[in-house]
Amino acid sequence: NSTGLAATLRLEPPKDLKAFPTKRVGLTPPVRGILVIRFGELKADGSKSEGVYFETQPEAQIVAPFDGQIVFRGPFRSYGEILIMEHRGGYHTLLCGLGRVDVVVGQWLLAGEPVGITESPKDGKALLYIELRSNGRPIDPWPWLEARISKVE
Repeated sequence: NSTGLAATLRLEPPKDLKAFPTKRVGLTPPVRGILVIRFGELKADGSKSEGVYFETQPEAQIVAPFDGQIVFRGPFRSYGEILIMEHRGGYHTLLCGLGRVDVVVGQWLLAGEPVGITESPKDGKALLYIELRSNGRPIDPWPWLEARISKVE
């Protein structure tokens, strides 16, 4: 959906809401792009990445990686606008690098529904940061995303 239309405003959990996959497969890549920083790799500031970074086109469509509910939306420290989505089973996805957000706190989404678009930086390269947490701890999202990305490419 490249028109930027918001997902259905669902404030009750959908009947077909799936449990988070226990096998490391099944997340929808939130954006089309190139993986540029992996989980655990050093970032420019010398800290280790607790998620993955995708380089993408400016104003690229961002979608929900899995079924869940938006539990936070807003600016956070130096990260700019972020979204946190809660999934069943103690999992959360955090997305940073949004130029526009098309969802609200409390909204339920299914995997693949639009949540916003990436920023439009002056250098023409947008970055989307994706962090996956299990019971509050960052875990590598790549194994959950890799199978889906490999099938597409």
